[in-house]
Amino acid sequence: MNALRCPHCDHSLASVVFEEIEVNRCEACGGLWFDASEAEQLKAIEGSEVLDRGGRDPAAAAVAASPAGDRHCPRCYLKMTHILDLDEHSLWYEQCPRCGGLWLDAGEFRQFKENFRDRSFLGRARQRLGFKS
Repeated sequence: MNALRCPHCDHSLASVVFEEIEVNRCEACGGLWFDASEAEQLKAIEGSEVLDRGGRDPAAAAVAASPAGDRHCPRCYLKMTHILDLDEHSLWYEQCPRCGGLWLDAGEFRQFKENFRDRSFLGRARQRLGFKS
């Protein structure tokens, strides 16, 4: 099996595991590759943001506010679709139209995860009391 290559900088992607879910992180730029549904699973697990080693400074936030150039799926090699998430943290990310995999640049998984947290009063109360949604 060929090693996965980063769609951002073409370096190797290394396997990393959190709560028995394996994702791939670029050894150079820190971006994260999620196979279909892995990002969805991980965004619901407390502490999973440790997978994302990227910090978000103002310059990085400005870059995230605009789409990257063409990026290709590390599994299928197809051109990925740029997706704009307009929420608390606006960010562009890429998704493969064939396999459903998701690419997030370093620092973006934290924002992706925050964009989907429950902001209702009941949701915040559950989170403070340690209840799972």
